[in-house]
Amino acid sequence: MTALVATAALATLAACAKSPSSIAPASVSSSEYDHLTCKELQREQREVDLKLADATSRQNSAQTADAVGVFLVLIPVSALTGDAEGDVARYKGEKIAIERSITRRDC
Repeated sequence: MTALVATAALATLAACAKSPSSIAPASVSSSEYDHLTCKELQREQREVDLKLADATSRQNSAQTADAVGVFLVLIPVSALTGDAEGDVARYKGEKIAIERSITRRDC
């Protein structure tokens, strides 16, 4: 019985939302930004930074809600409502691709 409870607890915790810092960036090619000027790249970088900050905030909220949900009812809330893990990964990848493009162009 103890093994069953431990297995259930591990499965529940595994379903919890990841911290934004532990989410790997998605692979985004910097060639997607080759057509942009330096000024446009800098504007795009600011926009992606804002989107990443928003997605990170939503992911932090999902992680907090999961901790509370698991504590109270043993169910991670993000298992029912979803989280922003995909957005965080995508915007991290876009940020890296834009930075590569800026560096390559000497902007």
